[in-house]
Amino acid sequence: MVGVLIGMRALILRKNAQGKRIWGTLALLVVVLALAGSTFAAGLAHYAQPGAGADVLATLSFGWLLGWVAGPVMTGDDATLRLDYFKLLPIPPRKLAHAMLGANFANVSLVFSFLAFAGMIAYGARSGAQAALVGVVAVLLNLVLAVVASTVAVGVLGPTISSRRGRDFSSVLVALVITLLSLASAVVPFLARKLTDGSSPVLAGVVRGLPSGWGADAVQSAADGHTATALLPLAGLVALIAALVLVWPPLLARRLTLSGRGSSRRTSRQKAYVAVGARRLLPSTPLGAVIGKELRMYSRSVLRSVQLMIALLVGVLTSVIVALSGSTSGLPFGGLLFTVIAAACFTNLYGDDGSALWLTLTTPHAERADVTGRQWAWFLVAGPPGLLLTVLLTAAGGQNWAWPWALSGEAAVALGGTGLTVLVSVLSMQPLSADGGPTPGRQVKAHLMLVAVPVLCCLPPLALLLPGALTGTTWLEWTAVPVALAWGALLCRLGNRTATRRLTARGPELFALVRRPAS
Repeated sequence: MVGVLIGMRALILRKNAQGKRIWGTLALLVVVLALAGSTFAAGLAHYAQPGAGADVLATLSFGWLLGWVAGPVMTGDDATLRLDYFKLLPIPPRKLAHAMLGANFANVSLVFSFLAFAGMIAYGARSGAQAALVGVVAVLLNLVLAVVASTVAVGVLGPTISSRRGRDFSSVLVALVITLLSLASAVVPFLARKLTDGSSPVLAGVVRGLPSGWGADAVQSAADGHTATALLPLAGLVALIAALVLVWPPLLARRLTLSGRGSSRRTSRQKAYVAVGARRLLPSTPLGAVIGKELRMYSRSVLRSVQLMIALLVGVLTSVIVALSGSTSGLPFGGLLFTVIAAACFTNLYGDDGSALWLTLTTPHAERADVTGRQWAWFLVAGPPGLLLTVLLTAAGGQNWAWPWALSGEAAVALGGTGLTVLVSVLSMQPLSADGGPTPGRQVKAHLMLVAVPVLCCLPPLALLLPGALTGTTWLEWTAVPVALAWGALLCRLGNRTATRRLTARGPELFALVRRPAS
């Protein structure tokens, strides 16, 4: 049966590959090969501190095993051998579970993972044949653990992967990956320095204590001549794999018999109570209706959720990671960075709505309420969190000089961004692609607004902050806060009036730009 499933997987993959762009696949293979090669090179490198090589290999192994487990969540389950295909077949769940587990070993990703994990063999070979042999066993066990853990992850997360909650979780995971990649230039040197100079034994103990680090720990023990100690991590890997294999058949049986019924009456009543509470907080006017609709969009739209999550993660992690490296001067501006990214990401609100713009245009005198409601909704979503982050991070960093800088910048961007988001959304509408994702033009606009928003909003406060800092005049620096409030309110007002006039005067032309997806 394993052979039949492997043949099915190969046939489906070959059929899906027909007509698809080969350049994207080749680029992905090159990137993965480069990552695997760099991980293998870590096993060949020389380290000044004893055991530092094992710490580095344990950290890299954690990244590869995390990719195996998180891959099904990000891609939305196995696209070839979906478990739903076997629900109506008269096959015992245990037999099907073992067959699917065996078929999952026919995966080209194992080639790249073997190259990456082989760094433990190279690291152990420098200390003798015994350590190299332990490295071989550790590599094989890590490969088996990667496949089994990935299969079990599908069984656990499979029922929710295709649901809205699963898509939201996947979007959050994608946002986290994008954030970590954007901060790799700061994170990787920091972790490498901590692991190689021996200054953080706690971090080294954590990466070795995780199951992904047991193989590297076994190789290091064998290299130090402790053969009996080296067998303990390997035995732990075997026990963990055996436990996952035993858990997999019941998970598969549960997945095959899972009911597809919706939420209970209690959940429905709770949602109704939340909706009634929201209506009581908002006025029963066209403006209140638009604010309520927009707030629901921020919580329900996957695209908006990802953008908010990226803004939050980049704003917080950038300042926190830099602070961990020893410099806390950027910590007070984490909230400001969050607000700037949130403003830049939402400068295409009308373009993202697509043909729904027609509902606004066909409702008499709805343009002003629509523009103002979108402004209020964005301010409620981005303003209070940005201010809270600014206050908390500034207080945590202990940078007293930064209070007028952080508060004036946050006030200017929060209020000014409220006007710029809607204004730029009306002045430059970029339709979504056919699959509902952002187009290159929309991404270019967002990147340009990352520079334009802080420049337009923060110039008047900076005109007071810079002279005050250079001359040591504290009261002049604090004067920038009310100036920032006034300037931001002015930008918000001008943005509202200009966007309303343009939407009223050129509504049909603007609708023509977004009524069809971008090609």
